[in-house]
Amino acid sequence: MVEKDSIGTKQLAVLIVFVTLGDMLLVLPTAIASAAHQDSWISSLSGMVFGLLITGLLFVLGKSIGRDGLMGLNRKLLGRFAGGLVSVVYLLYFLMNTSIMVRESSDFLTTQLFPETPMRAIHAMAIIALMVGVKYGLQTIARTSELFFPIFALLLTALLLMLIPQVETERLQPIMANGISPVVKGTVLASVYPFCELCVILMVMPHVVRQKHLARDYGLAVLLGGIGSFSVILLSILVLGSTMTSHFIYPIYILSGKVSIGHFLERLEALLAVNLVLSTFIKSVLFYYAFVLGMAQLFKLDDYRPLVFPTGMIVFGLAFVISPNVVYFNSVIMTYLADIDVVVGIALPLLLVAVYRMKGKAVGGRPAKGG
Repeated sequence: MVEKDSIGTKQLAVLIVFVTLGDMLLVLPTAIASAAHQDSWISSLSGMVFGLLITGLLFVLGKSIGRDGLMGLNRKLLGRFAGGLVSVVYLLYFLMNTSIMVRESSDFLTTQLFPETPMRAIHAMAIIALMVGVKYGLQTIARTSELFFPIFALLLTALLLMLIPQVETERLQPIMANGISPVVKGTVLASVYPFCELCVILMVMPHVVRQKHLARDYGLAVLLGGIGSFSVILLSILVLGSTMTSHFIYPIYILSGKVSIGHFLERLEALLAVNLVLSTFIKSVLFYYAFVLGMAQLFKLDDYRPLVFPTGMIVFGLAFVISPNVVYFNSVIMTYLADIDVVVGIALPLLLVAVYRMKGKAVGGRPAKGG
């Protein structure tokens, strides 16, 4: 058995919020504003509705996974070859996303806060922190997330509330000036980017203590993450306008510079930067954990920890080669990421749930009930 730790439903809920927001606070407003312009808030709201459907599908699949994990379920449902192929797709996705988030963090820090610091130094520090977190296991990751969540929520909420004096409602007009097509495109992005990435929770679900409030906590966490994304996008349009939001690389960072309460409380970029790095770190450590745990399940290893260091070296290299610069990342990589997210977050879960229902049998065990 490669993982013996179990976590509670509230810890799962905290992880879900961090995965839903995470690096999306950095990149989602720009992506949606580029597609839907001043109607981005409509796209975000409708995207949240479709996102709940996507996460509902993932929840149904997650409840079907036994202690042998997602890789074992793939093998039992689809056979050795097809199941192995699906498992490899998920593993590559987890590895790619870990590298992408390391790169996003370093791009943000080197362009906004530490322009003289070599990117490799930031990569090295990030990967060391990730390796330590994964080495200590799922319970440590969950408890750390639980510990930092109040700080994260408080800082983000305070920022959004302090931006209210800067709001100009005229920036939302004209509504649907270019028809419904941009809104639909923005809706797709708003539902795919944050919610399909919750497929990483499939690697955690077998280790969640099945309490009676599991479905409720899961749904509330998804809803809370969606409301957070919607609030950031809405305020980006209300304060910066759709044109500036779509052209700024990190609009939420620009928003933090707009805060001015009595000419005393202002220039809060550093506090926001801490929040962004924290949320992205929690999300990336979970994807890192999902990759090494999945590798151990796929190759039937007794422990995933020997894989932690070599994976860190791979992530260090991939974070460099995945994109030459931040402009290329936002204009090219983000475009293809949406297609990949649809495959791993909708298409493959639909296939697995359909086969599971057709076979009509339980696969694997369940964690024991407890507190």
